[in-house]
Amino acid sequence: MASIIKANQLQDFGGNSIITSDGAGVVTPNASGIQNTPAFFSKGVSSSQAISNETYTTLTNWNTPSSLLGSITFSSGIYTVGTAGTYFFYAIPDIGNMADGDRAFVVIQASEDSFSSSSDISINGKIMNASANADVTPQVSCVHTCTASTQVRVQVWQDYGGNRNFQGGYFMGYKLIGA
Repeated sequence: MASIIKANQLQDFGGNSIITSDGAGVVTPNASGIQNTPAFFSKGVSSSQAISNETYTTLTNWNTPSSLLGSITFSSGIYTVGTAGTYFFYAIPDIGNMADGDRAFVVIQASEDSFSSSSDISINGKIMNASANADVTPQVSCVHTCTASTQVRVQVWQDYGGNRNFQGGYFMGYKLIGA
């Protein structure tokens, strides 16, 4: 024998709403422990930014986030998570006008910790085949345990011989449930 329980709200013993339903099958998790927040998503750049040759450059010109949920704050391309926990981060910056044989690395750095992850995009065919003056989009992702004051940023290194431009892309992150 099967049973059906109908409710538009599930509460804990303290009367706090854990989950609500709108009656049409849309369920909203209300308890912070079952939400992927805090979270952020930035797309594109406010203006292109020069990436110096053979030095890690912090990408500061991300657009103001189109999504900024929970306690995360944003300033000059740097996110402060605001809530301790384990987070997933992903970035794919667009670097313009790389030439044949040049390399670009992208890393996600959390506060003063060592680089969490990196990716190598080479124009000479090692990883990506492209013609001279190609835009490259190296991708990077990582999972990192953060304190409430952890600052997260994207840095790029390239060996073109002169400056290249950061001209677009995506940067996002969110707190993992149950981690």
